Order: sequence, then structure tokens, then C-alpha cells
Amino acid sequence: MKVDYLSEMNALFDEVLYSNHRKFKNQQIQATNQLKSYVVENHLDSINLAQSYDEKVIEFFKEINNGLTKYEFNINITKDENLFINESDDGLMFIDTTNKRFWKIHSVAKAEVSDYFYKVLTKRKFFDQIWLPIPFLLGLPKYGELYGVGMSFTEELKDDEFDNLYPEKSHNLSMNIRRMYVHQLLELMKGSAMKEVMGVNKISILDPSSEDNENYIIDDITYFGKITARGTSYGKHSYILDELLHNYEKSISSIENDYALHFDNEFSTIEGQPIEITLNRKEIDLHKLVSVIFSGNKPFNLWGIPQWRNENYCKVNAVDLHNGNYGKMIDFEIFPNLIRGYLPQGTCGNSISRLLTNIHQSIDATATMKGVNKSDFFTII
Repeated sequence: MKVDYLSEMNALFDEVLYSNHRKFKNQQIQATNQLKSYVVENHLDSINLAQSYDEKVIEFFKEINNGLTKYEFNINITKDENLFINESDDGLMFIDTTNKRFWKIHSVAKAEVSDYFYKVLTKRKFFDQIWLPIPFLLGLPKYGELYGVGMSFTEELKDDEFDNLYPEKSHNLSMNIRRMYVHQLLELMKGSAMKEVMGVNKISILDPSSEDNENYIIDDITYFGKITARGTSYGKHSYILDELLHNYEKSISSIENDYALHFDNEFSTIEGQPIEITLNRKEIDLHKLVSVIFSGNKPFNLWGIPQWRNENYCKVNAVDLHNGNYGKMIDFEIFPNLIRGYLPQGTCGNSISRLLTNIHQSIDATATMKGVNKSDFFTII
């Protein structure tokens, strides 16, 4: 089926989803062409202002495709100004640029193909993943029934003498729960002494059928912006994806507009306020914490030289190595139970979301970032 418009892409995915549903229902065979959607952040609009946006997109993907070693892709334009297709013999990547900053990329190719393309893309300058902190993930059942939850934790603060026997970044804790035991697990987690190291890394949402024709979707939503869909309705999948992006973009915009520090010439005052992340985990090794976060290594991608004032207070002037924040430094103060960040105007808010999300996944799953109303900043209301 040739696709030239987003509406035709939607019809194609409806067909694929229903075919996979029918195959599983009749033959109990899990399809390898499941629908995967990825949300990525980009700042292409900040470079080469003489080019049109379409020209930037085409030039960018041509450059990427020329550097690929595992698969061969060719970028194609369509009759829809917001849709590009990166095509290979191993599958298609549908790139929806309707939102110029946050692209949605869809594929029914094998996961190894689509994941490879996604990882190559998000390693590039001016690109990043989206990062979903735990309060954001736990708020997503607003758009469907909570069907499953995944948890993992990669311990960064404490060393084990046998850790070097395991693959790099191996999880110290990992589990997946579905259906009737999900709510019980979350309640156990809240009251458990292990809640500090039980990082929610995935939420599964069921939007059930309200009709007799099995019009439903189950979306597995990961903290790094990959959404895998099973069911029969691309429309329901698209709705959940759009609501996720709407809420995420609203939070990122708030960081950039309401919290970034800047001088108000009219009133001769400094506007904005610091970002504060409270750590609730006990007995944190502050030197280890600073080393992990500001080493320049993934996934934090923050680099800075610590300036220790005493054993319980450190300052770091850090740069986001992923996109460089356009040359702007972020000033941090680090205390035993608090990380305070001062963002200059023009800072990319994704840096803060990445920081909090990866603290949840490897430092303290109970860490909180409060907004001006004292509620969790990333809570979906």
C-alpha cells in the first residue's frame, strides 16, 4: 500500500494491527511486525536558517543514511508536508513532523531495525529522546485502564565486587506485571522498604472496546519514549500518543518559560526560580552521586568540574553534552538530600527531565521535583 498522506498511514496501521490481532486470536502466533512508535526531540530549526524546514529534514536524513552501516535507508518525501518516509528493504520508518520540535516516528519493521534507527537518530547533535519520570508514567492511566507495569533499577551508588561479571548496565532489579496483579504490586511498592530502588520503567495502558467489533488498543509506554501497540485501533493508539506528547510538551515548556532565570528590563527584577529535586533515599554517598551525574557519561550526559565547599555541599557548572544547550551552562548545587539547578533563559528543558528520569532509574526511585504548587511537577492532572 503506497502512503502519501498521514491519513493513508493511519489506514495502513489499522490494517496491520487488525491482521496481527486476528493471527494471534486464531493461531496464538505473536506477530513480529508490531507497531512501534517513538517520540524524539529535535532542534533542527535552530541551524542553517537560510534553508526551509523540509530542506533541513531531507538534508539531515541523507547525512544520517550515508553513515549507516547495518541497514541501507533512503529518505523520501510524500504529498503530505508533515510526513517523510525513510525506506529500506528491511522496513519503513514513517516520520511525522507535524510537531516541529517533537517528532513521532512509527514503524512495523522488526524491532531490531526500528530500534537501530531510533538509537542512531537520538545520538545525533540537536536530537534527544523524551524522558518520562515516574509521576508522569503513573499519570498515564488517565487515558485508559492500567493493564501492566514494568520495574527496573540499575544501581549506581553502591558497588558490588562481582558487578564486573555482568554485562554493562545490567539491571539489579527487573520485573514485569500484567493485569489483575498490577494495582497490588504498586500498593506493595509504596509501603515497601525497597521503594527507593523500584523504578517504574514502563506502563501498559488498555483502551478497551466500547463496541462489538473489538476496537481496542494496549500500549506499552517506556520511560525513554518508545510505545509498542497491540490491538485493532490505530486511532486509539494515536490518541494516547498525542495526549502523552501534549502533557510532556506542557511540562518542558513550563521548565523553559516559568523556571529559567532571566532579567526583566521593565521591572528591573530577576524572573524565574531554581529547579529543586529532593532525594529521599537514605545514606547517599554525595561524592559518588556527583561523580555519577556529572561525569559526562550516559544516560545523564552532564559534564562539569565539582567545586566542593564542604563534605555536604558541592557546586557544579555543568553543560549538557547531548545538545550543548546552545553553549549555556547550568549551575547546580548539590546537598545530601537536594539537587538545585539554576537554568539560564534558552536552556532546553529536556535536560531537567532527563536528569530526574535517570535519577529515578538508577539513584532514587522516590526522588521528587515539586512545582510552585508543591505537587509533583510531572504529575498528569
